[in-house]
Amino acid sequence: MKWLLSPGITVMVCLLMPQCQGFIVIESMVNEALTLPCNCSGNCPVVRWIRFIPDNAVVVQGRICSKQQNFKKRFTLPLDTSRGDFSLMISSVAYNDAGSYKCSCNEISVTEVKLKVIIQTVVETFEGKNITLPCYGDTRQVVKDVKWKKDGHEVLLYTPANRSMTKQNRFTMSVEGFLDGDLSLHISPVHLSDTGLYQCLIHDESQDGEPRAVLLKVDGQQQFTTTKSAPVSEWFVLLGLFVAVGISVLIIYIMRKYRD
Repeated sequence: MKWLLSPGITVMVCLLMPQCQGFIVIESMVNEALTLPCNCSGNCPVVRWIRFIPDNAVVVQGRICSKQQNFKKRFTLPLDTSRGDFSLMISSVAYNDAGSYKCSCNEISVTEVKLKVIIQTVVETFEGKNITLPCYGDTRQVVKDVKWKKDGHEVLLYTPANRSMTKQNRFTMSVEGFLDGDLSLHISPVHLSDTGLYQCLIHDESQDGEPRAVLLKVDGQQQFTTTKSAPVSEWFVLLGLFVAVGISVLIIYIMRKYRD
């Protein structure tokens, strides 16, 4: 066993081991295309993808996607894996794809990915209107904070312990509603730039509100159309003129006839 202590061989073993990439969280909408990354820096003749939460399902074994749970239908690996890219590509994410995945090379864990699948609620409005984006969560237990994000960027943070709220001027949340589990975001008034994907996150982003995502679509200011009465009035004026002229001609004709 002396060879195990040899510095040269120890270094060689480390170089041949796949580099661990850690734990990654990825979010996706239903039906979107998605890639779960896995890059092995060393030689990897045996690659394996499994989903270990909520079940224990083999997705890829020996570079072949499993027929289990329709993995083979929507899951693929890159055609060229010579550079160690064994990323798992999903052509169309299904709701039941949510879970935790692990990629291993030569039975050594390389990457763990938590996939969150989001079903979005669509809210449409016009610029200048006041709008409410719905979100509900259980606030009966201790809740550290409630956070609203737009396209991944924070727009509001509410801390119930001291009832403090950091927000932009137009974004608010009801403190009273929080006690009933209503975490909805109120925007007044709505700007065109508010268009985007909003998420409601609870307790240091460890929990999702319901719905998990709201897609806000803002159109330009609503145009109010009114019936144009001007052309109708013009027709009445012309008709009146024709009637008046006709009556005048008739009167002149009658007067001349009586004179004769």
